Order: sequence, then C-alpha cells, then structure tokens
Amino acid sequence: MATKSKTTSKATPAKSAPAKPAVAEVETCFTIMPFGGWFDDYYESIYCPAIESAGLKPCRADDLYRPSTIVTDIWSYTQTSKLVLADLSGKNPNVFYELGLAHALAKPAILVTEAIDDVPFDLRALRVLEYNKNQPRWGEILQEKITNAIKEVLQAPLQAVLPAFLSVRHDVKPKAISEQEKMLLEMRSEMDLLRREVSRTRMLHSRSLEPSEARERIQRYLADGMPVRIIVRRLSDYGVPTEWVERAIEEMRAQKSLDIDTPPSGAT
Repeated sequence: MATKSKTTSKATPAKSAPAKPAVAEVETCFTIMPFGGWFDDYYESIYCPAIESAGLKPCRADDLYRPSTIVTDIWSYTQTSKLVLADLSGKNPNVFYELGLAHALAKPAILVTEAIDDVPFDLRALRVLEYNKNQPRWGEILQEKITNAIKEVLQAPLQAVLPAFLSVRHDVKPKAISEQEKMLLEMRSEMDLLRREVSRTRMLHSRSLEPSEARERIQRYLADGMPVRIIVRRLSDYGVPTEWVERAIEEMRAQKSLDIDTPPSGAT
C-alpha cells in the first residue's frame, strides 16, 4: 500500500499592526488676564496666535467648563503650563492673585501691560511688554513681541523667574539651583530693574529743556537747598549738558555772593 507522505506546514504568525508613534502632548502657555470686553478679543486675535507661533498651546482659565471651582482650574493650568503670560493692564485683583500662584510655583512669567504704572515696582525686573493702542499696527507689534519673548524664555526659563521663588535646597525638585546661581540671578534681576527704570526715566524726560528753562530750574533747586550732584543729574535727564549745569550753578552762586557783599546804593 502506498503511503501518502504527510507535509507539515508551519503556521505563519500573523503580522502585528505597526505601533502608532506616540504623539507628544503640546506644552501650554497659561494666559492670565481679565475676562470680557476687549480683553477677549485681544486673547483671540493677538495672544493665541503669538503663543502658537512660539510652539506652545494657549490656554485660559475659562477654556475649561467643569463643575470644579475656577481656582482649581487655575491651579491645574498653572502647574502644568510651561510658562505664564499675564496682562496686568488695569491692575485687576484676580490677575495679581493668579500671578502670585504662578510665582509660588516658580513658573517663568512674561508680563504685558498698557501702562507701566500698572506693574508693581518689585515685578518690573521681569520681562515686561508694553503696548500702545494709539500706535499703528499695535496688535501686530505686540503679537511679534510676545512670540519672541516666549522663545527667549524657553531657552533660558530661570531668567523669567523672580530669584526669591527659586529654591536652593537639593531635596526640592521645582527649579532647584545652587546658592551661587541664585546670587547671580538676583544680581541680574536687580540690574535689569535699574536698567528699566533708567530707560523709563529718560523716556519721561525725553523733551530737552531750553537754556532759560534750565536756569529757572537751577535757581529753584538752589533755593530749595538741593545738592549740586542731584541738580546735575536731574537736568542731565532732560538733555542739559553736565558742564553747562555746573558752570551755571557757579555763576549763580557767585552772583548771590556778590549781591550779599554789595551794600545797597545810598547805604552809609
């Protein structure tokens, strides 16, 4: 009897579907600002495009509609965001509260304002972007400023954190740095603050004084007993040459001394 040969065939394992590449979650920029009115329009037309151009996802506390309290959403957004963008225009109390939470977490912050006086003095060491709605294309200019600022902060985030909120303890994870690094950041922060204030003072005093106006001010300052160095500094902010001020002070003092020494006509 012929024997049929058996052929054994090995089952070919089924090909598994290729694994889908993991999609990296886009990091967010938490925008802190008042709600309603023109601010909503600024957020949609200026802030969101600027943030997206820098490679981040914009978010605001009112983006979430959950039964939780608004403070919970704010805290969650602040913790998970890469940095915060805060519009301090109008000195809104809620904005300052939310910014305080961000500072407590040592989050890098970029400040935006329509008037520098709305920014507390202690916060002016941070990056502050001013905008002037009377300027042509002010929205486009501000949008470009925000994008550039975010890119720079992402490269050096510690420069956008107030040194007081940076930890130097090795057992603390968020933004832990060495004591020397903190000292350097504090020095840089103070220098940036002084530079901003000097620049602002010069802008306020950008109008140069005429010689007659300068002389009137010198006479008034001398009568008030103001030190010479202060007089020179004040007038130099108005573009008055230092040597001219010093010479005018000497002349006025000499004239005053002459008036005192010279007796009135007819006196015996």
